[in-house]
Amino acid sequence: MNLEEAIQLEKQLHPFSTRQDLYKLIVQSCLGNGHSITSPEDSFLALQEEKRIAKKDSLQEIGNGFIRVPLSYMKEEDLLLWNELFIESAKKRSTQRLFDQALQKYGFVDQGIVSHSQEYKEHYDPHYRVFRKEYVDYFEVFKVALHALQEHRVLSIDGPCASGKTTIGKLLSSFLECPCIHMDDYFLQANQRTAQRLEEPGGNIDYERFHQEINEAWNHKQPIHMRSYDCSSQKLRKEVILEESPILIIEGSYAHHPYLDDMQAFKIFMDIEPSIQKERLQKRSPDKFPDFIEKWIPMEEKYFHAFSIKEKSDYVFSR
Repeated sequence: MNLEEAIQLEKQLHPFSTRQDLYKLIVQSCLGNGHSITSPEDSFLALQEEKRIAKKDSLQEIGNGFIRVPLSYMKEEDLLLWNELFIESAKKRSTQRLFDQALQKYGFVDQGIVSHSQEYKEHYDPHYRVFRKEYVDYFEVFKVALHALQEHRVLSIDGPCASGKTTIGKLLSSFLECPCIHMDDYFLQANQRTAQRLEEPGGNIDYERFHQEINEAWNHKQPIHMRSYDCSSQKLRKEVILEESPILIIEGSYAHHPYLDDMQAFKIFMDIEPSIQKERLQKRSPDKFPDFIEKWIPMEEKYFHAFSIKEKSDYVFSR
């Protein structure tokens, strides 16, 4: 949702909103939520206190990848995680230039940080926090992943193309401050693509090299020396060394291949409806869409079926 759509939604949901409230929405949409955080501890205490008086309300997108989450939406036992994601959301903000452009477009001047108007407070219940929408979309995955890390050191994320594997992998990697290995970096090299190998379920991934570079080093608690495969040049890139980390994330199709089971990872499967998958692929890669339909999706489905990938996963995320 863009800012213009967010402003129209605000007027629709809150017809008593004033220009002051519209200005506040622009600030939140363009500059994020960092201004409201003094410390993690104070933020959590304020969240707990305000949660007690919050009335029921609904989620509201405010543009530029941000969303207002009413405190009534949050479960008491999840408040600590919500607070951590609230603080993490503060790391993302748009540019001052975008903010200045928005002010000019809608006829505002920079007033700094403002509260909601008295009219707004009298008619509505503005007890909410502003988050990156991605954190809200994948909140349950964060919750499950953090619980899984009590017993596992590796999170492995598999699923159909366009299901959100790369997105949640990057989000978790940033949040947990740990490396994320992408299975796309381990596609077969040209000389390995024999008819026999490509006929094998999951055979289009170089799981032997992945096992040698990633699994063995990880299992022996050694730095990982990896060379990712560049599909455009069809060559291996220069070696990259990943120092030992207490946590590792692996994401991508074929991440749950049985050949890699010795890592004893917690397996997350990102599911998606076929119609939504096709819509996303068409929008994301229109030039490559026929290849996905005729080649890549059938190969993934063959692999999923052959090894019961979804059924053997520890957690399946669908939305």
